[in-house]
Amino acid sequence: MRDESRIDRLTIAGCLRLAQTCIVDAHILREHGSRNASYMAEQALEQIVKALATSEGIHIQRNDAHQLDKVLRSFSDDNSEKEALTKLVWLEAYATTFRYVQPSGRIPVAPDDKRLEQGIRDLNAALARLCAHFGVDLEAEPTEPARISQPPRK
Repeated sequence: MRDESRIDRLTIAGCLRLAQTCIVDAHILREHGSRNASYMAEQALEQIVKALATSEGIHIQRNDAHQLDKVLRSFSDDNSEKEALTKLVWLEAYATTFRYVQPSGRIPVAPDDKRLEQGIRDLNAALARLCAHFGVDLEAEPTEPARISQPPRK
């Protein structure tokens, strides 16, 4: 028999741990002027959204994995992180089309550095709030689940 609660708590903790590594990578890449910093920031946002979706009991369909605005709209309006994360959905463009040459042969422009820097700071702040809420120790063993799986509420 599957322990759904434990699986949800493991999923939440795993997503937040992956988000942390993506945020660290985004920061390092931005500091070195790499256009891939925005992709890593988007990946961090995806992991954070997946952790929250798990807590809301929402399964993200594969074709919606990069549709963060759509996933966030499905969250309860009293989810205390919904508004803050919705302000970061501009990053979703950097998950797909940004990585490819356009039909015109041009390379898509990277986001403004200051905007990206603020986005990374906002992701880091959201990660800290969610780790505190779910009781996730980012330094713990990867098999250590979150203490709770209930979504954050206003």
